[in-house]
Amino acid sequence: MKLALSVLMFSLLITSCGHMKKEKTEKETYSSQVSFIEDDVAFEAKVQLPKDFKDKIPLVVIVHEWWGRTPYLMNRSSMLNQEGFATLAVDLYGNGKTVETPKEAEALATPFYKDPSMGVERLNKYIEMAKQNPHVDPERIYVIGYCFGGTQALNVARSGADVKGVVSFHGGLTSSMESEGIKADVLAINGLADPMVPAKDRAQFEKEMKSLKADYRVINYQGATHAFTNPKATEIGNKYNMPLAYNKAADEASWKELLKFLRKE
Repeated sequence: MKLALSVLMFSLLITSCGHMKKEKTEKETYSSQVSFIEDDVAFEAKVQLPKDFKDKIPLVVIVHEWWGRTPYLMNRSSMLNQEGFATLAVDLYGNGKTVETPKEAEALATPFYKDPSMGVERLNKYIEMAKQNPHVDPERIYVIGYCFGGTQALNVARSGADVKGVVSFHGGLTSSMESEGIKADVLAINGLADPMVPAKDRAQFEKEMKSLKADYRVINYQGATHAFTNPKATEIGNKYNMPLAYNKAADEASWKELLKFLRKE
């Protein structure tokens, strides 16, 4: 009797472990790799999902500053996961390249300003592949970006892409990209003390959005300068004599505005 009971207990334990292993394997598939090659350059990112979710959930595509996909961007991705969103922190430069000096960053970013279609085409590739994840809702895809990334996000909207919304944080508002119409909702968040996004650019942007009959909103924070959402901005600004500075109040307020935008509150 004892032997039979021991065999039964062992059998149940093995079965239980088998279910646990299967559950873990299925859970691991919730994150999926997205990758493609252009001229021998690898572009890779991962769809990250929150720990707890039901059915299909919105995807937020996050575009980096001109420094490349740094830990700062990955932290934003984690913050959004904690709020219940799927994320895709992209690499527009390829090969995971990041730089530290403004000279290096300018060299990498300039081609995207000269030819806005570069960023749009790469982002479209990322988005189409991310849609294959069974937990991503293809009808609720957002593109957000910081500085350089903010400009790229706005260009996605200008391209007429079928995404739910785009958000620019202290990004350049002007572009050489011509638009025939904008489907996405647009949110542009700027600092009024940012010399890189001056008043004339803000006025031109609003004129453009109105002419395209876009559903847009602009938020400007008094006293905030360029890169105001990045905690390391002040240090970088001092090091390279650039008008960069972290603004805690503007950072926290703009984050709340992002969440309201994504949740349509």
